[in-house]
Amino acid sequence: MTRDGQEQWATSPRPGRGVVRARLLDAAADEFAERGFSAARLSEVARRAGFTKGAVYSNFASKQDLFAELFAQRSLELAGRVLAEIGGMDPADAVGHSGQQIASSLVQDPGWSLLVLEFGLLAAREPQIAQAYLRERRHLRTRLIELIGERAREWGVENALDVRTTAISLMALISGLVLEHSVDPEEVDRNAMGAAVTALFAGAVARAGLA
Repeated sequence: MTRDGQEQWATSPRPGRGVVRARLLDAAADEFAERGFSAARLSEVARRAGFTKGAVYSNFASKQDLFAELFAQRSLELAGRVLAEIGGMDPADAVGHSGQQIASSLVQDPGWSLLVLEFGLLAAREPQIAQAYLRERRHLRTRLIELIGERAREWGVENALDVRTTAISLMALISGLVLEHSVDPEEVDRNAMGAAVTALFAGAVARAGLA
């Protein structure tokens, strides 16, 4: 039996670095979402992933470093959903539908959305965290500006629509809606959130058309 176990161990390759990092990031997502950034423990991340704490430190320099990579990964996933909906917007009749779809994306994982807000607050006080936060938020803002600009050209308002301000307003609105929804989900429900996103774009397009 011992011999079989040894043979089985010998023929079972150790997980590669990429697999280890992926498992640690998945475990960290659960740990951070349940406890918040400040209370999360790397020992628990390791336990959830099935590794020792040393495996965490061999892949990430610190808890901030681990969360920064997770933050980048999840932000891009959320951005992908939001950008896809913006890409399908039509100022005549589809903006409202897209606003609802964006709202649906925001409420899929409320724990993570609140965690992003917590990370933003910490970034305002801790320079090390601020670097990672700013890098990812600026990347997201750039992508939003690019896609909103593409839609503005299709709508024929590219010379009048303030694309950068619209992108900034959308990011700020999303952060605020997530917080309000977490506190008062009955009043700030999916419909209300969708209506707010729709109003932002409808107002921006309307002002551009009058310019």
